[in-house]
Amino acid sequence: MKQLFLLLFAGILTHTAYAQKSTLPHFRFVVNGGYSYRLGKISSQITGDALTYMRKLKSGFNIGADAMYYFNETLGAGIKYNRFQSSQSGVIPIEYNGSRIRTNVMDNIAINFIAPSFVVRIFDAKDRNSLHMNMALGYLGFRDNGWVNHGKVILTGGTVGVGLDFGYDIRINRMLSAGAQLSLINGKLTSYMQEDESGRRKITLQDDETENLGHLNISLGLRLNI
Repeated sequence: MKQLFLLLFAGILTHTAYAQKSTLPHFRFVVNGGYSYRLGKISSQITGDALTYMRKLKSGFNIGADAMYYFNETLGAGIKYNRFQSSQSGVIPIEYNGSRIRTNVMDNIAINFIAPSFVVRIFDAKDRNSLHMNMALGYLGFRDNGWVNHGKVILTGGTVGVGLDFGYDIRINRMLSAGAQLSLINGKLTSYMQEDESGRRKITLQDDETENLGHLNISLGLRLNI
């Protein structure tokens, strides 16, 4: 009888633990925002005021959103969107129509990443706070609404991008959490379209000229768990 009671008690505990696990949310919706820094190297041929300008342009901000569905306690899939934004203006020396001049320039750069994602979460012992690791592969788009020597110059391009996220969520209530996240988004642009007063044309970059779109994001945000 004692053994039967112990088996029954163990069964109840197992069922209770399973029931608690089964109440974990399947849907997770994320909004993020924070600081971003582009990782590409600046050409050694750029010096002086132009170098200072390019260094400032590497820093920006990011906003993002994710929607995820978890098949079980740990694994899931979703869709990811992130936007890097940076702008700068100044007066610097440039090569323009075969001559070197000092003139007004402006850059307004946006890098958009949208991709399906594979997601992993690990809860703490109380199923309250959680560690998150995500990987995404999709489209990485580039656009620079620029201005050079009193004329508009628009650069656009796209490539395959890879995204990696590492984050931690702290529960506020049953459905809402606050979280911090470190993300790396990477990809290289091998060609782009340039549109200016003379028309629209495609520019193909050599291997040593490719535009590194990689950037590191540090962000904070809210998570809705359903």
